This record gives sequence, structure tokens and C-alpha cells, in this order.
Amino acid sequence: MRRSVLVAWVVLAACGASPASRPSASQGGAASAGVVARPAPAVAAVPVAPPVAPVDPVVALDPQIKRGTLGNGLTYYVMKHQKPEQRAALWLAVNAGSVLEDDDQRGLAHFVEHMAFNGTRRFPKQAIVDYMERAGIRFGADLNAYTAFDQTVYQLTVPTDNRDVLMKGFDILRDWAGDVSFDPVEVDKERGVVLEEWRLGRGPFARIRDRQWPVMFQGSRYAERLPIGLPETIKGAPRDKLVRFYKDWYRPHNMAVIAVGDFDPVEIEQAIAARFGDLAEPAQPRTRAPVPVPHDHELAVTIANDREMPFTQVAVYDKLAHRRNATRGDFRRFVVESLYHHMVNARLGELAQDPAAPITGAGSSTSELTRTCDGFIRSAGAKGGRVGDALAVLFREIARVEQYGFLPAELDRARRELVSQFENDAREWDKAPLRLIADEITRNFFDDEQMAGRRWELEAVREIAPAVTLDELNHLARSWGGARGRVVAIGAPADAVLPGEAEVRAIVAAATTARLEPWKDAGEVAARGLVEHPPAPGKVVATTHDAAADATVWTLGNGVRVVVKPTVFQNDEVMFTGWQLGGTSLVPDRDFVHARFAGEIMNASGAGELDAVALRKALAGKVAGANVLLGELGEQVQGSARPADLETALQLVYLKLTAPRRDERAFAAWKERQRDFLQHKTALPDIAFAEQMLAVTSGNHLRRRPATVEMLDQVDLDRALAIYRDRLSDLGGFTFVFVGNLELAALQPLVETYLGSLPAAGRKAHWKDVGIRYPVGRITKTVVAGAEAKSHVELSMGAPMRWSLDGERDAEILSMVLQIRLREVLREDMGGVYGVRINAFVTREPVQRRSLVISFGCDPANVASLQAAALAEIRAIAKAGIGADYLTKVTEQLRREREVNLKSNGWWRSRLRSAYYFHEDFARATDLDAMLKRVTSANVKASAARFLDEHNLVIGVLRPAAEAAKDAATPPAAAASPAPAPPKSPSRQAPAQPSPSAPPAP
Repeated sequence: MRRSVLVAWVVLAACGASPASRPSASQGGAASAGVVARPAPAVAAVPVAPPVAPVDPVVALDPQIKRGTLGNGLTYYVMKHQKPEQRAALWLAVNAGSVLEDDDQRGLAHFVEHMAFNGTRRFPKQAIVDYMERAGIRFGADLNAYTAFDQTVYQLTVPTDNRDVLMKGFDILRDWAGDVSFDPVEVDKERGVVLEEWRLGRGPFARIRDRQWPVMFQGSRYAERLPIGLPETIKGAPRDKLVRFYKDWYRPHNMAVIAVGDFDPVEIEQAIAARFGDLAEPAQPRTRAPVPVPHDHELAVTIANDREMPFTQVAVYDKLAHRRNATRGDFRRFVVESLYHHMVNARLGELAQDPAAPITGAGSSTSELTRTCDGFIRSAGAKGGRVGDALAVLFREIARVEQYGFLPAELDRARRELVSQFENDAREWDKAPLRLIADEITRNFFDDEQMAGRRWELEAVREIAPAVTLDELNHLARSWGGARGRVVAIGAPADAVLPGEAEVRAIVAAATTARLEPWKDAGEVAARGLVEHPPAPGKVVATTHDAAADATVWTLGNGVRVVVKPTVFQNDEVMFTGWQLGGTSLVPDRDFVHARFAGEIMNASGAGELDAVALRKALAGKVAGANVLLGELGEQVQGSARPADLETALQLVYLKLTAPRRDERAFAAWKERQRDFLQHKTALPDIAFAEQMLAVTSGNHLRRRPATVEMLDQVDLDRALAIYRDRLSDLGGFTFVFVGNLELAALQPLVETYLGSLPAAGRKAHWKDVGIRYPVGRITKTVVAGAEAKSHVELSMGAPMRWSLDGERDAEILSMVLQIRLREVLREDMGGVYGVRINAFVTREPVQRRSLVISFGCDPANVASLQAAALAEIRAIAKAGIGADYLTKVTEQLRREREVNLKSNGWWRSRLRSAYYFHEDFARATDLDAMLKRVTSANVKASAARFLDEHNLVIGVLRPAAEAAKDAATPPAAAASPAPAPPKSPSRQAPAQPSPSAPPAP
């Protein structure tokens, strides 16, 4: 019933998005799939067992969903859902993925998915993307697809207040289902894009996966059918092989049309029947047989390291035959497993709080690995490369449960947590995101996963959870088969001291047979709440109404201001934020190392009298959280809660602001976790590049230097705590914004008690400009790092500019125009990138300045041509403006996004914060009509000319070590030198193919 974390690892999206999913049975924590498996001894595949007659009936589908089948075998689902209003998700689910590829098609299932966006019978070339963008639909966010081992899913989100666009969406799905053109010219152009997606995914995690993946699926096609495929196949596959895969597997019986949204379901059902009824099954369709995964073999051990791996991870996979999730009995199994994992994960989390523990974190889950194989998964980060000790922890804690069982208090907390989660889900179901619902429907289609609805699930879990016994849970792991089918996988940095395979086997044997001590539980925190003696409340001394925002503003006696915006956008959500001016900018440079980590340390230490472990137990069954941060320009609070738990969240705020804990044990544990990350982080080329670019663009300012182990060793707990207390000793300058399902009468006494009592002494603080400035002039920064044949380019331009609201609007419009145009040029025309990121913005504090940042990954051979093309496009816009078609796209996207944002708690929280932070008129700051009036060619032209500042340009290039070694003229990694003058005309040549020396594909 829950998507596998492993499956998510190999999902490929046409535009970068990944499918939404509900969590696997891993309550209270998450098992990491960062490391998979390595070859085991060859074994014969265990055939997939034939279906067994169910002992209890399949749960009926949610009555809100209409499921039907056309005469040609195509399945469809239609569900009316009015959140968000005037929107619909239209998906095409294809029961075919990379595991069905023939040997000469490796990577072509994914390539076919790409080609669906590059020409169909009714929408030639880029017409699908072009049409949808003109309708206000963003490529990537609302128009996307993904390919996985077993399925391919196409995703559209369309407005429903325009019937033409809605029906055109079904036309697109219909063409995807049976009329993709595979224009030879477009096929050849798209090869470069798919290769760039392959290149983007290369790195240490992929290399370790390539060495370890085969053991997880040895003896199965899954071992050699990663969706991204082989680069040589992608480069050389003729059109007919793409067409063959499409014709073989894209057929009615293999597909489902899914429509969820704010529409007339009868009309939608008729539209589906009218458009898809003519699809025909082939005369001799290929049979899709289950693909078995062997899971009856001896313990297999895989050990792999990589010089770019930033941490050490151990994982244990016990493979088991896939269990269906269609009946009430199946759901009961899910509940039982969720309770088990919640309690195991709570223990692992508690162990990780010990500074001497060998783990940075750990998790346990059971999850679907493939359509035919599930897994009992345990994983942990090994602190300081202590692989053997970390591995022993994973086995020892399972053995401890077997020997002594869980405690009643643990089960009680787990039940409360699980029921609370399902209560929240049920309350929000009528306002759940379209993507979440559509994704669940795909699982019903692909795997017969029950979809009775959240209310059915809540009623079931309320009945099942109290009846689950400790005895049943204590021996649950035994039912998963034990050591048969077990894989132990280890991935680590190159300098890690790793055990050999024999030593790993000995560790496993010793940990599973050792006689252990019973688990000691610290017990429950009294039900009195987080604050035993609530403070004397303050009072609201003034109330005003912000008519433009329809918000109430309270001023408390201590000076704290509270802005409240009640909404009904979500049923069970309240979001809040708070701030006051000052922050770490007021801390002298000598103390900055302590100040930068102070908030992080305090948040890791619990609150008040409760350490982190006790606090977690106190919050069991509640949905409430809050954190305090010391930002550069101010102190900040962020939090959220469901309405019933808002008092708990405010108690947490009160404690974190007024009663931070001095916890040496928590501080030591935090330092050890940080140390483990910092020791190897720059081994990752992307991090090394980002840190060196930040050094250049900030003038290597002390307060922009990346964290290091040496810096960590300087942090003093008492000094950090003193700075934290000092910055929060006077809170009278705070403003809080609350948005969500609130009642003013219920909120006011809580605000008066927990915010009105905050200390205030009249200190008038303001942030200080610490002197961070963007560099002047043209600079080229070349960073040499990485074993893969891939580069990253960042073009960053910035200079002082007076802030204005229109200037901010123009920057956003320019970003949107460039996002579309550079995607067309660099991706679609040149085939040189998978994606490009654009960010134009104007800052107000601490200095007013403009910035334009363009970044993309690419083949090292194409750096110069792509860089030149990007700058040339901006020059062209600065000279001639932009066409009406682009203006239409931007206008519609802004308008459609505002429709959705107006019903979003997050948007209102952000906009209210901005308005009250900067003392803006809310109506003027959020005036959409004023924004749309700025969408003109003249304004875009002027913005491009203003932001394209090639006299203040930092060109950053990440070059792989092998490529740099070939070119003796490449500057040293640490050198910064003047950049070459900009070309006078754009370079439009096609990108070169990857070097023959590029590393092999997975």
C-alpha cells in the first residue's frame, strides 16, 4: 500500500518531478535506500506464486471514485474533488516500464516517455508544451511524466473553468496513448536531452548503486533494467526500436485514464469514452508475465566505497515475496507492521542521541521493492566509519525485541501516533492535493492496492490498533523469513576502514545470538502538558482589522504583535511564523562561530525540562512543532499544528524562547553528527563547487564561509547558549503571523498566555550591515572536481539597484520569460541540457541590489557553446524584447498560480510576513492586476538590459578532473581570473556527443 523507497530511487521524470506517494510502513522514522546491494552467489529464481484465493474480500473502492472499463479493455477512474477549485489532474497510467525492455532497448521505455512531449498526431513537435504554457500550465510543475521499473505515468494539471483546455487535456492523453509520432528529427534532438539526464544522475551514489544493485535483484531482469538505461543505447537506438516498445506495451489493456478534479463526472466519463474507445489491441499482444526476484538464498554481503561518497551507510534487506494490499486483512498487516516499525525507530532514534553511539541515525521499514518482491529494511549512518558497530546496532535491536519484547508504554505511544496520523489524513481528505489522490489511484490500477478512502482507513485503524497485542509484535520479525534472502550492503568514502565480508558475517552472527539486556524506557511525561505552570498571561491592548488581507491584528501589552488570518483552505492545519530584527548581525565576528550554530544546538536539545527524547515522547499523538532560529538579520520562529494541538505548539514556542536547555549530552551528539557530515562533504563535486562559488560571490566574507570540522571544534556550548539567551532576552519586537483553521475567540487566550508573557524590556534592536558585497568586475571561477564526465555552469550577475515594487515584479517576470526561452534554446534546440534554472531578484536588506543567476549541468565539451547561447539569448531580449506568445504564457501562468495561491495557507503566511516585515500596504503588494500590467515586451526588454550586467559577471564552471587534466590551459581550482569578453553573436551549433571515454552507464 506504500511506494517503495527503492522504487523511488529509480523513477525518472521527463521534467524533474517525482511521483507523490504515501509513506511506507515505517512509522516514526524512515529507512534510507542510499545503499542497495551487491552480487550474491548465483541462485535459481523462485517463481512468483500464483494468486491465492483471498481469505477476506477485497475492500470496495471509495464510492467517490468511478472506475470503469471501455470495450477495448482500457480502464478509467473519475473522481470529483474540489480542492483546489477549478483544477483537474488528468493522468495516463501505462503498466509498462523499463523491466519490459528487450536487450536492445535498455533505456528506451524512458526515451519513449520523452518522445511523447516531442510530437503526436494532433500536436506536432513542441505543440503540447506550447499549448499548455499558453493556458497557464507550467512545464515540469503541471505537465510532466515519470518512468520506473514497472510503469510509466503521464501527468497533467489543467484548469477546469476553460472547457476547451480541459478537453484538450484529454486529447493530449489520447495522443500519448496511441499516436506519438516519433518524428526522426525530434528523436535525434531528444537523444541529447536524455543523455544529459543520464549525466545528471551520475555520481558517487550511482556508482555505488551500479556495484551493489545486481545483488538485490540477481537472477532477475530488474538487475539490468534501470530506467535510465545505457548511454550507448540512447545514442544509437534507431527510431524503430522506440516504436517497437511503444506498440508492444502502449495498448488499452495496459493503460488507465485517471481524472480527478473540480468537474462534472458524467461529462468527463463521456469524454473519456468518446476519445479512447477507438484504441485497439494488437492482434497478437505480447504477454506481460510477472518478473520474479530470487529471495531464497544465503546471506549476501556487498562492500563498496567511493572517493566522492560523503558518508558511510549500512543497510540490511531481508527480501520476501510480495504481499498484496487489497483486503482488510492486508490493511491489518500494514497497521501491525507500522506499530512495530514505529517502536523500533523510536529506540533507534533514542540510541542516536547518545554521543558515543556508532550511528548518526537509523530506520526500519517494510516496503515494496518491486511488483514481485517486498523487503524488511534496516539502515543506518555509520558515525566515523564505524561500520561494524553500526551494523551490530541494527541486528542487536531486532534481537532485543525478540528476546524481551516491547514495553506497554511504547505500544501506547505508537498507537497514539498512528491513530493521530490517520485522523489528520481523514480530516484533510476532501482537501487533499490532486497529485496525492491520482498517485494512489495509479497504485490501485497497477497493484490492486485498496483505496477505500481515508475515513474507512481511520475507522479500521481505530478498531485494529487497540487489538494488536505485544506478543504479536514481539515476534513479528520472525514472520519475515530471517536470514534467507538477506543482503547486507555497505557504502562508504574511499578512506573508510571497512570490514571484510567474513568479518561482516561474523558481526551479524554475533549480534543476532548475543544475550542482551532488556530495553529501559524512561517512561511518560505527565499529561500536564509541556508547561507545568503556565505563565501569567498578558493582555491584548489593541485590536485592528487589516481589510485588504481580512486579517485581525492584536497588539499585546509587552509589545508583541500578532496577525491572524483564519481560513478554511485546510481542515486540520495552522501555520505560523514570527520574527524580530537583530539576529547574528549584532554578534561580533569573534563570536560568529558560536552564533551561527546556536539555534540549531538549542533545537536539538529539547525544551525546558525535557530533553529531546522526553520531548518526543511528550508529543506522541500530537501534531505540533516549532523551531527557533537566529538568522542573520533577525530572530525567527517557524511552526505548525493541527487546531486541536495549537496550545502544545505555543507551549513549545514559549519554552524554546524563554527556557533553552543546556544539555551537554545533546550538544556532544549534535557535534558528532555534524562532524561526520563535514569530514567528507566537499568530496561531492556539487558541494565543492557551490561553496567556492559562494566564496567568490560574497567576497570570501567570514560570515559566508562554509562550515568545517575546524569551525565545529571552536563552537562552545556555553557561549552559544549565552548568545541565544541574549538575542531572546527581549522579545517585545516580535511579530507573529498565524494562518489556518482558527477561531479568534479560542486563539486569543492562548496568545495572551504564551506570547503575551514573553519578556520585553524595551530594547530597540535592528540588524547591522556586516559588509557582505557582491564582487565588482568580470570573474571566471573554475573548480576542478569529480570523476564523472559532467560539468556545471553558473552565470551570476549582480550590482546595486534601488528596490521598488515594480522592480521586484519585473524581476519575477524576467525569470519566467527566461525560464521558457532558455529551456527552448538549451534543451529543445541544442539538446545540451536536461534543465536550466533561472533566478532574477531584487533584495532590500541589508543592501539593495539586483541579481540574475543562470545555472545548468552539461557535457564538459559543451560548456562554452551553452554559456554563449544563454548570454546571447538575454542580449537578444535586451535588444528587441520578447514575442507576444511568451507574454501570453507568463500572463496566464501568473493568473493561474494566483488562483491556487489564494487558497493556500503557505502563500498567505508568506505574503503577510512580507507585508508586515517591510511595512507594506498588503493590497498594493499583492495587486495581481498591477503585476500583469508589467508583462509587456518593453518592460521585459528593459529588465533584460538592466539585469544582464556583463561588467559584473561571475562565470563559474565545474570541470571534471579528467577533462581538466587534458587541458593544460585550465586555471587551478582556486584561481579567479578575468572572464573572456562576451561573444558578439550566439553560438547555435549542436552539442557535441559525450566523449567515448565517458564512464559506462548503470
